[in-house]
Amino acid sequence: VKMENKRMWSDEETNAFVGFMEEFVVDGQRTDCGQFKPGTFEKLALKMLEAFPGCTLTAKHCKNKHKRLKEKYQYAADMLGCSGFGWNNEKQCVEVDSKDVLDAWLKISHSVAASAEEKDSLKFNAHPTKFYSPGKPFPLFHWLE
Repeated sequence: VKMENKRMWSDEETNAFVGFMEEFVVDGQRTDCGQFKPGTFEKLALKMLEAFPGCTLTAKHCKNKHKRLKEKYQYAADMLGCSGFGWNNEKQCVEVDSKDVLDAWLKISHSVAASAEEKDSLKFNAHPTKFYSPGKPFPLFHWLE
């Protein structure tokens, strides 16, 4: 991954982005299998440029942001589907009962998510918690549902 393509998003931009995605979903911009139709990320980039004149967002930035939000959501949702995890409304985050529960979850999610070659490579050391860790506020969680 080229780091110079990495773009920091403000909370305001992220919230607007999720709002625009929601509009596109309501407008039927998704295919039957739930993916966005071709050209949707270009439209999202245009909406973002309208909302934030002077921002340098491209369709690729929008596609990457969508992917990262989706990964974060899926990890948080997966945790909430397991016993020992719960949602804290006040802090807007997933909470875990103990480190043991989290370690067990990480072991299971690793063995399921990682292919044999990934386990051999260094990539396997990247914890799934890089997508989402319990205790980190994730106010967009229910909106992304």
